[in-house]
Amino acid sequence: MQREEQEIQRMDGFEHQVPSFFICPISLQVMKDPVTISTGMTFDRESIQKWLFSYKKITCPVTKQPLSDFRLTPNSNLLRLIQSWHLQHASSSTTKFVEPEPTNHDALIKVLLEEIKQPQLQVKSLRKIKSLIQENRGDSCRITCIRDDSLFSLVASLVVKTELPGVPQITGNDTPVIVNEAVSSLCLLRPSVETLKMVSQNESGLLIDSLCLIITQCLSNLQIRIQAALLLKSIFEVVDGIYKEGLRVEFFESITEILKDQISRHGSLTVLAILMEVLSYGKNKEKAIEGGLIPILIELLAEDSERHVCEMMLAVLEKLCQKAEGRAAFLAHPAGIAVVSSKILKVSHVGDDKSIRLLSSVLRFCISRGEVAQEFMEVGGVTKICLLIESGCNLKTKEKAREILGFHLKTWNKTPCFPSLFKA
Repeated sequence: MQREEQEIQRMDGFEHQVPSFFICPISLQVMKDPVTISTGMTFDRESIQKWLFSYKKITCPVTKQPLSDFRLTPNSNLLRLIQSWHLQHASSSTTKFVEPEPTNHDALIKVLLEEIKQPQLQVKSLRKIKSLIQENRGDSCRITCIRDDSLFSLVASLVVKTELPGVPQITGNDTPVIVNEAVSSLCLLRPSVETLKMVSQNESGLLIDSLCLIITQCLSNLQIRIQAALLLKSIFEVVDGIYKEGLRVEFFESITEILKDQISRHGSLTVLAILMEVLSYGKNKEKAIEGGLIPILIELLAEDSERHVCEMMLAVLEKLCQKAEGRAAFLAHPAGIAVVSSKILKVSHVGDDKSIRLLSSVLRFCISRGEVAQEFMEVGGVTKICLLIESGCNLKTKEKAREILGFHLKTWNKTPCFPSLFKA
């Protein structure tokens, strides 16, 4: 941030100007809550959330590059600079920062928050609040006295307290209207990390359990399942590990179905991001394998060529193949070795690294199985490994690739197509 601080010092004599890096590229207004996305660009949180979650975009608004994930990382240094500049220039008659006056919208929000507490008015109030949020995002003169933290806590309580049929509250494919409205409203809110973590961990993670049940049992309502997944993705990024351990096999079966159906690209990316967050905890790898995730990932990987999606699927497969059950499921699929081998040198350096780690996990435990070594040779895997070693991949990936060659070198040495350069 040194360059930015120097620019602020240069701007001291020009109170009527605002440093350009304070301006959100979407709203063209000074940022209130700057966050950085995976491309390295920074936006105001409310603007980029609307871009991603209301307009369902999956690219950076500035660079147009596909996003590697949808994580919004707070830019605390920039926020500090904006707040400091604001304080320094607040007394200037020429400054653009003007404290907004309360408006009728503020009074209306306060009334609606009170109405939400009355069961007969909850749905109507939620719809009004959702409409106001969607209409007024980016308008710095509206909804100034109600924080998203307060809204999030109150609306989240409706999800966990509403009587939904089942265990604890949902059965069949129907979801109460109040839950539909509450979940869709939560997706529009922007709570602080502290509030998101606190609300999600309350009552032993009851909000997490409720969202998982929505994904598992509301089979006829794809929209609410995707919205619940989006919320879980954000929640799993901030909660303690213990709240990621209690996921059920049925949950992994359900998110595997979302992946398999490929109805929503955004939904698929969200599911992959959830898997990346939770697989390292408890028995989640075993549950995901039992839920049938591996064959679906192999089939989707065979059809997909988008860099980031392939990287995520390879990373998830690599995690699952750390378990014996995962390796068995991988080898049981007739195209497993061929599909992963085909991605080497075709996706990215990250894709190469994940492919090599995955194949290393599998082939390490198949030294006595000559048919696996033979298949790897026939599908071109050995040739890909040799080409990768000769390429400019990083040292660790290269070492793993050489390790793979060592597993079955005696078998591969006997084949005429094995490169003489690598023969023992």
